[in-house]
Amino acid sequence: MLQLKDIDKAQLSEPVLEFLDAMELKHAKSPYCLTVSAHQSQYKPEFWQLRFHDARFEQDEVDLAGVVEWIYGQRNDKEYKITSRKIQNDRFGHWGNEHSSRRTKDMKKALKIAMDNIDPFQWHEISNKGRRKAEQAHEQWTNADNRAVYPFRLQAEEMYEEIKYLLGMGIQFKTQAFKNAAAGIEAYEEMIRKVSIKPKFDTVIVRPDKTIFIPDGRALNPQEFNDTDSLPEQARNGIALLKLVEKDKLLPEVGYRGGENTYFILV
Repeated sequence: MLQLKDIDKAQLSEPVLEFLDAMELKHAKSPYCLTVSAHQSQYKPEFWQLRFHDARFEQDEVDLAGVVEWIYGQRNDKEYKITSRKIQNDRFGHWGNEHSSRRTKDMKKALKIAMDNIDPFQWHEISNKGRRKAEQAHEQWTNADNRAVYPFRLQAEEMYEEIKYLLGMGIQFKTQAFKNAAAGIEAYEEMIRKVSIKPKFDTVIVRPDKTIFIPDGRALNPQEFNDTDSLPEQARNGIALLKLVEKDKLLPEVGYRGGENTYFILV
């Protein structure tokens, strides 16, 4: 099923309208639901972009499921451009937008490409992307105190002078470098403790009708529960704490809130 969001078909250019009507017919018997919004180019009124969203999520929770555009192609010919995470166009490098897109002037070909490649996200896809953000946030937190190692970067001359002094006189530090190192012991130990925490996250995605639980965020067969009360105790406690922070925020040593109802619990 295809749900149109605030689209006035009378405003669409003919190629875009033709494509949208055809896709609506194709989706009439589809087992899943996508929403689609239309965005007009401010420079060329006949050029439009159809943005497809996974209807199960708020638009800021996940990426677009796909995009279909009516734009200029080579030699100023007009054509359809279909972009999706599932497309891998080996004619272009993976770092560019064209790697995940295909182009055609034929509306029927464009429709087939879109139907084959624009669909809702799998649970593990949501988990994989959100888990990487959680890992990056955790890594930033663990690296925040990396300056704690600076006082321990001693020169050979300082080491020699201090060791010679200690051998001859005992316990008092002489060089400022060793005094700084002594004062930085606690900060250094805390840095080592934080770095030793390996980022491994359980994924919890809360939906109105069920709760998805993915241990370590990597399982292709997620567990489904009726509600969050049925989750393991650590996951329940983690969600309770993560609800106190904003989206896209790490709560150190607890987890990461990836969206309004998406949580990554540190285990």
